[in-house]
Amino acid sequence: MKIILSQLLDEKGISQNKMAKDTGISTTTLRNLNHNRTTRISFDILEKICLYLDCGVEDILSVEKEE
Repeated sequence: MKIILSQLLDEKGISQNKMAKDTGISTTTLRNLNHNRTTRISFDILEKICLYLDCGVEDILSVEKEE
């Protein structure tokens, strides 16, 4: 799985800091998600992101097939 949150934030013109301030998600958590330095994400964080960005989970997470 790959987290593609940074692409969505760029498309919407929203910074990590603004999202952190507006959602209460720590900047460290968002930074780790944006740089794919995490191995899990809680449902409540995922829900906050989806509600804030008005998107679905599929807009944030991508499945990469191994070759």
